[in-house]
Amino acid sequence: MRLLSTLLLCIGCSVSTAHAALAVPEGARVAIAYKTPGSDRIDGVHTDAFMIPASTQKVLTATAASLYLGLDWTFKTRLLAPAGAMAQAKSNGGTLNGDLVVEFNGAPDLTRQALINLLAYARQQGVTQINGNILLDVSNYAGYDRGNGWSWNDLPVCFTAPASAVIIDRNCVFAELKADHIGQLAQPLIKTGQPITITSEAQVVSLKDYYSGCELEVNLDSGNNYHLTGCIPAQNGRPWPLSFAVQDPTVWGISITEWAAKKAGLSWSGKVVSVRKSPANLVEMAHVPSAPLAKLLDRMLKRSDNLIADSLARALGHLYFKRAASYATGADAIRDILRTKAGIDLGSALLADGSGLSAHNLIKASQMLAVLDFIARNDQQLQLINKLPVAGMSGTLGSRGSVQMPPLVKNVTAKTGTLQNVSNLAGFITTASGQRKAFVVMVNGLTFPPKIRQALKARRIASPHYKFERAVLEQIYREQPVQLID
Repeated sequence: MRLLSTLLLCIGCSVSTAHAALAVPEGARVAIAYKTPGSDRIDGVHTDAFMIPASTQKVLTATAASLYLGLDWTFKTRLLAPAGAMAQAKSNGGTLNGDLVVEFNGAPDLTRQALINLLAYARQQGVTQINGNILLDVSNYAGYDRGNGWSWNDLPVCFTAPASAVIIDRNCVFAELKADHIGQLAQPLIKTGQPITITSEAQVVSLKDYYSGCELEVNLDSGNNYHLTGCIPAQNGRPWPLSFAVQDPTVWGISITEWAAKKAGLSWSGKVVSVRKSPANLVEMAHVPSAPLAKLLDRMLKRSDNLIADSLARALGHLYFKRAASYATGADAIRDILRTKAGIDLGSALLADGSGLSAHNLIKASQMLAVLDFIARNDQQLQLINKLPVAGMSGTLGSRGSVQMPPLVKNVTAKTGTLQNVSNLAGFITTASGQRKAFVVMVNGLTFPPKIRQALKARRIASPHYKFERAVLEQIYREQPVQLID
């Protein structure tokens, strides 16, 4: 075993090195970096090793969005019509000649009700009949609606909902499974108004069998069709809640727009279809704004909201490069904004999305630390620190087992980052002397024996690595050198 230590020293005081070195979790790779904001000194271990950032990558997305867009910026979902068509409709018995267009721009918080209200504006202006189509304009987006390197078996789950041009009700749909009797097949229950289909061959089993390796699995078909296999524990009369990420957001958008237009009191002679090129000579009738960027960032950072992060990343690519939004343009925009506006060159770091869902993402702890240092020095403009989770108080740190007790509770403000075999923290810690230090703790290649994994799945225990994470943070808190047995 090899002893690794940093050279962190208190100015004007001696530092004891008698505290025990920390054993790295079995087989894991660890990178640690920390510093006092504004200082040139970086302390840590493996600070320049490339690591998978997971959701700590949202710190980069948030910084770039704040710098380039400003905290009052909003997404806009627009209602468009041919120039002069509204005036003609008023003198033509309420008939609008031409297509009515809804321009979708990836607003992550657009709801069905907001879409009804947008379409109802045409009805309020006297339009009752559209002599043409209702078009869903998705031309500002291109490429895949999911990032390269997203885990394929996570795709049915709402935390990987596609950050597409069309986002309605977070591109997430809810249903239930009736699973009352062991040995029977679970029966899907779909609420009215959800344009999906669910079929089931999932077996109802005992709780013991479920936590012994038999899982509920979702197989995806074309469109928004879901087929369930595997196992589900008996529910004793209480339906098992399901939530699925929409797989085809265009089909989803067409179905809900058709429903919303009828709710708004409109009828039309043509179809509801999506297009990548709208008719010429359109004018805006009305638009629905999203929540302002400041509010979106607060949810994104506290709740680790992937949909908001990837929607913002793609929007940055579209607006920064004046090209159709894609994950590639979004990643390039984040890199360039950080370089030109923050002086941070990410070098060989690899960005595949804005959320950190992709296992392709790679970044050094020292690079993440540079972003945190910039935030600390410019937070009056960025206003990001108060949007991060606080240990024992809010967001994804509200119940994280490593930071629930003194001296860390309330003294750690950080973004979490969790993927399969990855557990990271990146943020700020108020030390025993009252200094606020930026820090990054990244643990990759984290795994446990099968019995431990089963207990974690059943939520009977906290992750064993939290003991290590807490010990690292306590050494930074006490301003002692972090020493690891690697």
